[in-house]
Amino acid sequence: MFTKILVDLDGSDRAHKALIMAAKLATRCDAKLVLVHSLQIRSLRTDYEAIVSDSVRDAYLKIGKEQADAILSRAAKEAHELGVAKVKPVIKVSDPVETMLKFAKKQGAELMVVGTRGLTGLRELALGSVAHKLMAMAQCPVMVVR
Repeated sequence: MFTKILVDLDGSDRAHKALIMAAKLATRCDAKLVLVHSLQIRSLRTDYEAIVSDSVRDAYLKIGKEQADAILSRAAKEAHELGVAKVKPVIKVSDPVETMLKFAKKQGAELMVVGTRGLTGLRELALGSVAHKLMAMAQCPVMVVR
């Protein structure tokens, strides 16, 4: 059925639920499970690049990569415990939607699995939704886990 499944992980409870669902499916299909964490430095200021020194940006990236490594290590361990034989952790410095779309296309993923907070209406519009954007833009099926 599926040979390669991508799961978007950000360390949240909803991402953990997506991991469990993706791992169970990967086990049943004997699929490779790709654990994807997108690392971003966020700012509300438009002049962010001009005012933040390289050393500060590097410090944020270092801390972010350490946290991403921890998230993906725990996820890989849990996936193996759930019976997934092939697990690949991936960290990308990019927007989560952009990361998942590009990586799915490049790797030939047949399914993306993402968690959702279940926001609707103005809250979803204001905060954005990775799951919603992936469903609209992905070229492969997207499973949304609540």
